[in-house]
Amino acid sequence: MPTAGDQVPGGPSDIGRRLAALEREVRELRAARRLENAAIGAGGLRIDGGRFAMDTPAGARMVDIGPIANPVFNHGDGSTQQAIWLRRDDGTLFFSCYAYPPAGNGETQAWAYYDRSGSTVLAEDTASGTGLARPWLPMNPPVSSDPSTWPRGTSATFGTIASTWNTKWQPQLRVYGVTAAVGAATGDVRLTIDGTPWGPTVPVGSTIDYSGPVDASIGSLFQLEVQARRVTGTGSVACQITLVHGRST
Repeated sequence: MPTAGDQVPGGPSDIGRRLAALEREVRELRAARRLENAAIGAGGLRIDGGRFAMDTPAGARMVDIGPIANPVFNHGDGSTQQAIWLRRDDGTLFFSCYAYPPAGNGETQAWAYYDRSGSTVLAEDTASGTGLARPWLPMNPPVSSDPSTWPRGTSATFGTIASTWNTKWQPQLRVYGVTAAVGAATGDVRLTIDGTPWGPTVPVGSTIDYSGPVDASIGSLFQLEVQARRVTGTGSVACQITLVHGRST
């Protein structure tokens, strides 16, 4: 005699399969709600139209990636702007990437790094699309082109005619300069770092253009000196350094 379950399409066995599938889905949903620790072994994590945020146990927001709720940041078409904010564990901002239309740069996003007080210490230039906006870096000023006013020496052995101290922040240094004889003289010019010859020795009248590593710790001071010697004549050997900058390897 037919039972009530027989009146259901698929019969009792189909009902069992559907209930089992429903139980699995419920378990997965419950597990997803309490997900506290997970690893992605392959592939990746994709959040489509959502937001990624990470808070410290104390409730300070450290990572915030996604839409900006304030409409003043919206794109010109009214859509919500997506942005990135990274903070220290005390909640102070140290990196951001977003556009601020009221500032006059339209929808051009710019990245920036901040110190603990909130001041911008490193940022790209959004107006030109090239280079840095902050910090403003010093450049070499124009110097005299008259060799008689340059640092010069008459010693028969290498002696220092110019010296400077700098702090090492890049692994290498580039130095560019010109040499000349003042009066009747021949001789050589060389560079030293902390008293050790650095780069080639060049004859007077030649150009100095050398890049090389600096044997010093990052953040430490080093001394760059220009040394000259006169080989023949009664004049002097002069040198004017016109460019010094750190560089990559």
